[in-house]
Amino acid sequence: MSDISGLPAYYKNPRLEIVEAVPENVRTLLDVGCASGSFGATVKKRGGIEVWGVEINGEVAEHAKSRLDRVFVGEAIKVFPELPQGKFDLITFNDVLEHMPEPGDVLRAAKALLSPTGKVLMSLPNIRHWDAFLRIAKDADFPYEDSGIFDRTHLRFFTGKSIRRFLPENGYEIEWMRGLHPTPSRKLKALNLITANRFEDCKYLQYLILAKPTR
Repeated sequence: MSDISGLPAYYKNPRLEIVEAVPENVRTLLDVGCASGSFGATVKKRGGIEVWGVEINGEVAEHAKSRLDRVFVGEAIKVFPELPQGKFDLITFNDVLEHMPEPGDVLRAAKALLSPTGKVLMSLPNIRHWDAFLRIAKDADFPYEDSGIFDRTHLRFFTGKSIRRFLPENGYEIEWMRGLHPTPSRKLKALNLITANRFEDCKYLQYLILAKPTR
């Protein structure tokens, strides 16, 4: 097993909250943006699940190769044609679509790789998260940072409303969608009380979505 202790935390997060959402009937999984393979390796502990990965960072991918069944290095849109069609019961995109110039193209290309009952599971950051909302609306600022909502490598930005539009536009039906990592802000709770939950979506740092292709 490769030693990942020296990697930045970003590359070795097992994303346990997403592992829990992987459907029980999944036997083949493709993790796009697999990083060091921590998420996939955790899924494999269930037993009976074959996990492949795609990772654009070649150095990080070397760690994943010792933990997953197969790993491909490169941009997803370029790697997908090399992969077997109809193989995967689930394709995961854990905080990676926002880093892509054309995430819709990637989702449409992924459809060919899904098994007849295959689905996609993705987490996306919420630009209307309360902290980000305040920095934009109150502070009139949009500060690019090394990680988080304002990650300088983000090319696309999402809200709950835009996600519900984005997936159908690219050939997917949302089965369920839920917020992750709610803020404990009392000010937000008070604001929602006086606005009939007008800003309820600002509670969540990310959204987790399970969707199936509309064939």
